[in-house]
Amino acid sequence: MEYINSNKLCLTYDEFINLFGIETYKSDKKRDLIVVHGIGGNGRKILIEFESLQPKRKEVVVKKYGNPYDYLAKQPILDLIDWDYEAHSFYTNYILPNGSKLPATDKDALGKDQINYVDRYTKSVSWLNMLGKFTADKRALKQALNISVMEFWDVVSSLISKQNIDLPTNAKRLKEKLREFNSYADAEDRYYFIMEKDLHRWSNGNSKKRDEEGEALIFKMLSDDRNHDDTVIAAAYNKYARENGKKEYTAGAIGYIRRQNEHILMSTRDGAKKAYNKLSKEIGRKRPSSPLLLINGDDNNLDLFFTVRYKDKNGKTVRNNFYRPVLYVVIDTFNNYILGYAYGDNSTHELIYEAFRNAMNHIQELTGGYYLAHQLQTDRWGLDVKMKNELADFYRKVGGKFTPQAHKVPQGKYIEASFGVEWHQVLKALPFNNYAGHNIKAKEDRNTDAVAENAKNHPSIEQMPQIIEGFINIMRTKANPKTGVSRQIEWLKAFHESEKSRKKHIDVATKLSIVGKKREGLPLTITSKGIIGMFEGEKLRFDLPDEVIFNYNGAKVDVFYDPSRMDQVMITDGKGLRFVTGQYELMPSAIADYEEGDAKRLHQAFDNKKKISEKLTSVLQEKLAALDGSNIDPEGLLQAGVMLKDIKNDNEAAYIQQLYGKKAELPAPRSTVKIEAHYEDDSDDDVTNLY
Repeated sequence: MEYINSNKLCLTYDEFINLFGIETYKSDKKRDLIVVHGIGGNGRKILIEFESLQPKRKEVVVKKYGNPYDYLAKQPILDLIDWDYEAHSFYTNYILPNGSKLPATDKDALGKDQINYVDRYTKSVSWLNMLGKFTADKRALKQALNISVMEFWDVVSSLISKQNIDLPTNAKRLKEKLREFNSYADAEDRYYFIMEKDLHRWSNGNSKKRDEEGEALIFKMLSDDRNHDDTVIAAAYNKYARENGKKEYTAGAIGYIRRQNEHILMSTRDGAKKAYNKLSKEIGRKRPSSPLLLINGDDNNLDLFFTVRYKDKNGKTVRNNFYRPVLYVVIDTFNNYILGYAYGDNSTHELIYEAFRNAMNHIQELTGGYYLAHQLQTDRWGLDVKMKNELADFYRKVGGKFTPQAHKVPQGKYIEASFGVEWHQVLKALPFNNYAGHNIKAKEDRNTDAVAENAKNHPSIEQMPQIIEGFINIMRTKANPKTGVSRQIEWLKAFHESEKSRKKHIDVATKLSIVGKKREGLPLTITSKGIIGMFEGEKLRFDLPDEVIFNYNGAKVDVFYDPSRMDQVMITDGKGLRFVTGQYELMPSAIADYEEGDAKRLHQAFDNKKKISEKLTSVLQEKLAALDGSNIDPEGLLQAGVMLKDIKNDNEAAYIQQLYGKKAELPAPRSTVKIEAHYEDDSDDDVTNLY
């Protein structure tokens, strides 16, 4: 309390709120039932005139402080009290015998009143400090208050009672308390003396023998994974208590025990994953400073219904109006921007590969180039224990440093939050009225009657690609609630401003070697037409450089491709041949069909054929040049080869003559097999050789 204008007694704002509450203050002020001075804020005071209070309010003030005018006359003593911050620190950090700290709030988590022991003990110390100072120096007391020592003790006793200080209100007992307090030379000993009388409240001593068997039984029933209701557990325990002469518990008491011990019950009651997520410390992290420093990937059952028709085992057409696809999403944690996505019936490795291919293509659409991320985080689905399988290798190639999240613990992944409120706000706003609801247990479940009634109107699975693409584009381009700017613009601006984001640039060949899909089946053969084969059910022809056809004609090669970007594929024989090419474009035969550039392209193609034609002889001549100046006679060597055959035949004849003892007339050799050979030349004449 204090005076304003020398004659108006006022309550401070805090005094009024502590007595009547903030809602009463707002109501009385709005209805002009109190006179208020000041507006508060920035150190300014709010004062409420005592005489303007309603009679029933005045009664409350008098009950609390006594006659306020008498109380204020004693105010100078209150001004002499200095808060002992060392004592405050001691009580704040003091560890009780049970391992906890002193309560330091005025209300518990449920809003119930409780004693703030830190403030309570600090106030006592601060008052005793003041009493010790002024009772030891009577001259200082006279100068400060201009009252006698006897009057001083009377006023102090009254204030201690009105201020609810935890000290004796009787002057004689108060003096004894002060003497004992001052008998301790060490400050911490004095602080301990003030609280010593209450330590039994938190003691782990044996003043009350614990019923360990009964406690264990309650914990056993509370930790049951069937999550029995408190009333069931109370009834079961009380049967045991009656039979063994022990204290019975109400359902409310069982509930209190359960809540107080949730940290040790939850693991078996609700599962290790839920307990870990709730009770383990969640590590706060800053967002990456720029794009492509950390990306996340995860799957999600898209909460949209579609209609699909299929044949059952009896050949009957069945209609399912509640089909939901699995959507795999790749996001950049810089601002939760969706880089890529893919959808299918189930989570598969190929679904993941397709999502990352889509992400790479989208980055290229935005930036003009292919870029890899510095770090990737996913869950551990599809990974082996040592993370050495094909999927783990893929993650390391496509995402840089691979740091999978701990098993069954989604806390560390930003992408989990991406599937939250904003995600579902957009799904609900789509014009197809096929929103499936947040999840089975969420508050945002749809009205099941309304869903069933609308089921026949759910869009067909044929419309699904267009709808999902539209949803992704909305998520990419809608304004970020935190900045008011679309995530796509945020991402692209930050990308161009960061050297880190652009550091891992790759070419098309590298992109296809990482995320490219290898064509199934036997390798294809390089021919004069290039490469021809079936891709995704379509026959395609890919162009090859003339030099490749010349040098590798007949070679077997594999093709790596991106199903959504068939304009570029990678050809390789697994050895030294590896290059990127596109689909072959047929040349127009009619001049009237020529478009811009066709004539030049056709002319260049003929020039290339001419160069290859020249190579057909020039390369051989270059090889034969190595014989120039040597004494080697190729023709003579060939003839020698023929002569060797003649000598061999003569020797064979002599052997036969010796064997039979006379020269025999050997029959002319003839074949027992009729051999026919057919050839085609430009004259279309058939030549048949018979032996």
